[in-house]
Amino acid sequence: MYCNGSNASFCCPVPCPPNPFDTRGTLIGIKRCLPIRTECQDSDDPVVDLLYTAQAGTPTETLASGIVSIINTSPTTNDCTMTLSITDDTGTNTYDINAQSSQVIQVTNVTSITIVCTSDTPPDPPEFCTATVELDFQYTAGV
Repeated sequence: MYCNGSNASFCCPVPCPPNPFDTRGTLIGIKRCLPIRTECQDSDDPVVDLLYTAQAGTPTETLASGIVSIINTSPTTNDCTMTLSITDDTGTNTYDINAQSSQVIQVTNVTSITIVCTSDTPPDPPEFCTATVELDFQYTAGV
């Protein structure tokens, strides 16, 4: 809704900025659902898939916070483990999500999220880990 200075209290529930297109300080929501299908790899030298990263130099007060949920839909017939690594205010934490299970993780000021599917004895022919990752984040724009 466009606001002008004379009607700001009428048309906006909060005071309008002088420039209505200036979003600095506005809370923005991000909701993403990411399907995952990655090959089960040797645990000694896996290739990591990057799911989310904040741009280098992003001010801490504008980093995203919220909930990461993962549902591992992989079959229980293989010995592959899906590992989610999250770097945020608490450091880098890893979460092993077994086949046919799920996990919900709260994050604050997240800078990266990666995932890898590994096994000590990778199957031959290769098998795949499958999952759904949901990101429900909020961040403050342009502080």
